Parts: sequence; structure tokens; C-alpha cells
Amino acid sequence: MEGPGSTAAARGQARVDAIQAAVRAGAARPSIRRSDPPPLDPALVQTDDPFALRVAEELEYVRRLVEQLGDTLASDGLVVTRYGMTLQSVDLASQILGHLATLIRSSAPELAARRIGMTELKARLLRGPL
Repeated sequence: MEGPGSTAAARGQARVDAIQAAVRAGAARPSIRRSDPPPLDPALVQTDDPFALRVAEELEYVRRLVEQLGDTLASDGLVVTRYGMTLQSVDLASQILGHLATLIRSSAPELAARRIGMTELKARLLRGPL
């Protein structure tokens, strides 16, 4: 039974078979690097703006500080018992800061926002005009 990807799978297998045959015949091993890499997602391309990059670095620094604070507080059983839900907010704040730094660092921030896994943050960032 052939599926939709069977042609691509057959081409891939043929390529592997050809490489193995060449190696067994003593030929130089061909490069495993792609000669035609796929284009990079614009959301992952860093901005050229040095000021935006510095702001993103500062946000990452604050994210690490908040994360350290949360880790320190979470290591105390009494604090966790009394303020467990509040500690989750500290973790959430840390995650949001990291995502915001990523957006500021991106050359295509709106596309980068679409890649965010936090549904509520993504919805707030991509909502229509106020």
C-alpha cells in the first residue's frame, strides 16, 4: 500500500542506497549537508536593530532574575504550601518575559508571535486594534 509520502520515501531510500554503493566501491564519501537548505523562517531571523537587541538582552536578564527568585521561593516548603498559586504566577511571568524578548529580537515580530505556544499571550499579542 502506497501513501502520499511514498514517492519521497522512495527517493530518499534510493539516495541512501546510492551513497552506500559508492562507499562500498571505495569512492569518496559524499557530503551529508544539503546543497539546497530550506529558507529560514523570517520569524527566526534576528533583527538588525542593535537597540532592539539590547532591549531583548535586558528582558532575558530580568527573566533569569525572576526565574531565580521563583526557584529560591519554591525550594522552601512553607512558602510553597502558603503561596503555591502565586509561585505559578512568577513562573508565568518568567515565560512571558522570555517570549517578549524573542519577539523584540525577531526581524518579523508578528510572525514570531504566531509561533508562541502560550495561547493566551498569543491571543493578546495578535488581537485587533484597541
